Amino acid sequence: MTENWTREKILKLGSAFWANKILLTAAELNLFSKLGRGPKTADELCQSEGWRARGLTILLDALAAMGLLSKTEQGYYSTAEPVQNFLADDGDDSVLPMLLHMAHLWKSWSDLPEIVRGEKVLYGSGTHTWSEKEIDAFIGAMDVVARNIADALVGDFADLDKFSRLLDLGGGPGTYTAAFLNKNPKMTATLFDRPNVIEIAKKRLKEKGLINRAQFVEGDYNTDPLPVGHDLVWASATIHSNNRDQNRELFKKIYACLSSGGRVLLRDHFLDKSRTSPLDGAIFAVNMLAVTQGGNCYTFDEIKEDLESAGFHNVQMIRQGARMDQIVSGQK
Repeated sequence: MTENWTREKILKLGSAFWANKILLTAAELNLFSKLGRGPKTADELCQSEGWRARGLTILLDALAAMGLLSKTEQGYYSTAEPVQNFLADDGDDSVLPMLLHMAHLWKSWSDLPEIVRGEKVLYGSGTHTWSEKEIDAFIGAMDVVARNIADALVGDFADLDKFSRLLDLGGGPGTYTAAFLNKNPKMTATLFDRPNVIEIAKKRLKEKGLINRAQFVEGDYNTDPLPVGHDLVWASATIHSNNRDQNRELFKKIYACLSSGGRVLLRDHFLDKSRTSPLDGAIFAVNMLAVTQGGNCYTFDEIKEDLESAGFHNVQMIRQGARMDQIVSGQK
């Protein structure tokens, strides 16, 4: 990728975190939800929340300057339209869980110089144990990403009607499970994830009227056996958390749980041979450096080699994309 860098562009990139942190702080304070329920002054918010007026006023004014809040001459702040729909917790298209997840990642990314130097860190490189609040935000962030692309990705599979039993590996909130079941009315599914995540998935699939076509198995796909009897395995945004040895072991377990002729579908970032494209994938690899012990983004050739080592054949990139919307397929 080439870029016409100038002095001004570099300085702007270096200070981009100012606006980012203002937005993430507002998300952590849930300001957009609080002000979406009615205009308030800084003093009124401080009184109800127990905050200090100086810091809150400065933050609110910056958010108003950015166009994320509105401010009247009388000093009343409210969530600007259509921001409330995206940033309030009750918005129809809220991305608040993703912002909360990004706020949690901030600490790990702050350790990046030490991680690159190989020094001891406090939060980054998988040393930080996530709280229940952080896990909830992560699962919500998965849904934010998936809900706008799941139907389109699943809809690309012209031969989906050939499959009858899906295993959604690390299925999170069940967004992809729902997309597969809606696309193929004859299909049933098993969602495999950790116990606290399973409860979220059950609730969401019940809301979608799909709970009777889904089973739920608790476990860790890197350490526990996978349920057998499936002809299609969907592994979305899972392999980037692992190193290649872990992925090879995971692919062996996937191969074992598939019936003959079954298929695995991997959705992730897949880098080109230079490892510099697509841009989002190269940057996401840095995120894996910051938050995992051995995760990375991999090239198609690396994934093909690792799938074939587990016994898969006819390994193909069946969907290209610049974001995390690439899909690799392998057959048993």
